[in-house]
Amino acid sequence: MQLINLTLPAALLAGLAFGAGPCNVTCLPYLGPVFLRGDGTRQSWKILWPFTLGRLCGYSMLGLAAGMAGQTLTHLLQSSVAGWILGLATILVGLNLILSRPSDMSCHIQNKQEQTVTLIRQPVMQAQEQLPSPLFMMGLGMALNPCVPLTAILAAAAASGSAVMGVSLGLTFGMGAVVIPTLVFGVLIAHFGHELKQQTGSWSRHVEKVSGSVLVLLGVFTAMGWVQP
Repeated sequence: MQLINLTLPAALLAGLAFGAGPCNVTCLPYLGPVFLRGDGTRQSWKILWPFTLGRLCGYSMLGLAAGMAGQTLTHLLQSSVAGWILGLATILVGLNLILSRPSDMSCHIQNKQEQTVTLIRQPVMQAQEQLPSPLFMMGLGMALNPCVPLTAILAAAAASGSAVMGVSLGLTFGMGAVVIPTLVFGVLIAHFGHELKQQTGSWSRHVEKVSGSVLVLLGVFTAMGWVQP
């Protein structure tokens, strides 16, 4: 087998190229429905940071393992472990959308003089606090599913025979891969989700439940190996 040597800048460029195209298409079915419950671009980081952190950890772990274990990592990537991780995480996120309360509730508070009635926007934080862990696992599972650029990165990490070089290649590739999707989802998709939520009005809760149901089905299909990101 021919050894592959890649520099860190080359790994970064490979990540940017992957993130600019295939990554957005891959992430959209899994991450897109979650933004239907968001509050626009300002709140999109609450969804993006655990998902992005999970991806970065996944790429770093793969690079580290490749640098230490060499080509034996290929057998692990060919197993169904990554699919089960991504599938179960997707199911959890979907169930969260279905079972959680509406993302915004309104309550009326009247003062003692009964002069004014203030309408208070009260975000429901309980549902949002349940999302980071499943979103992290979703990002981790997404990273553990091999793609052509990632396979080349892992081959270079295995050829280096160095754990430090392996984790550096994995992390650098991951940083390049998450930049453009983060911008796309954090701005465009988040804005679209917020506008759709405003337009649907009282139907927004039903849209969330439908989105959650789609994610549950997608998670089952991914775990069973019928759908591969």
